[in-house]
Amino acid sequence: MAARFYSRDQFFQRMPQEIVLAADVYRRMLENGWKEFALAEFEIYFVSDDRQKLEKLGYFLQDVYKMKVAGTRQSGGGIIEMGCLTAPVPVSEENLLYFVMDMCLKGFEHDCRMDGYSTAPAPAELQYPDEAPEKLAEIFDRGLASYANRNFSDCAIQFTSAIRIFPENPNAWYSRAIAKDELLLNAKAREDYDEALRLSPSFKEAWINRAVNKDEAGDYAGALADYDQAILLDALNPAVYFNRGNTKQRLGDQAGACRDWTKARDLGGDYAEESLRAYCGQQQ
Repeated sequence: MAARFYSRDQFFQRMPQEIVLAADVYRRMLENGWKEFALAEFEIYFVSDDRQKLEKLGYFLQDVYKMKVAGTRQSGGGIIEMGCLTAPVPVSEENLLYFVMDMCLKGFEHDCRMDGYSTAPAPAELQYPDEAPEKLAEIFDRGLASYANRNFSDCAIQFTSAIRIFPENPNAWYSRAIAKDELLLNAKAREDYDEALRLSPSFKEAWINRAVNKDEAGDYAGALADYDQAILLDALNPAVYFNRGNTKQRLGDQAGACRDWTKARDLGGDYAEESLRAYCGQQQ
């Protein structure tokens, strides 16, 4: 397999810098006359060592993100650059972070690196998205459609608008949390799961997703507590037992893991058989 232009290690090393930079860019935008949630277009640049990789990324960004792609050019040292102009983005510090993380991820998926972005000073007359209460259902549907198309930043942005219109809806917080998880914003996603559960303590899907979120963050005790709550709400879900078994194994509770995988299998989760064969022996 050919070596990647932009490795996984390079990607994760760069992410903390991009998070800090996004906050700095937003502060400078405010200094240049932008207001929170005003619609701004960004020039964004990607680089790679292969023109075809950039062109494939460009087609994707045109189709899914409605960007205008300027084409590619050689920039020296075997590096090729592609410039794009984004569709309008309602800018806030959080929304800019969602957008930047999404562009970094989509670049990485195509073995390209996002190499920078900028926007012009604010125009004299700013434009804003329509967040009238009667637009709530339409905004919600746009968020779901963006998620289906893997446009995770727009998904998060749309559900931010939904929350701004009607913050008492737990589904909006839950949906934005899922988008944040996709954008690798684990801690920020958990804040939204927390709010969804505060608004709706019987929201079993939120308990399950928060458990997964905690497990991925290494908070295994917290994940177990959330899985336990999800099972209280739905004792017949094989996936919850299977996932709880995985968490128990990570905590060193092999017997407990085998019990949960067995329960998952007995409830129809055939996928648990592999773990039972690999780790449980006669405990099946």
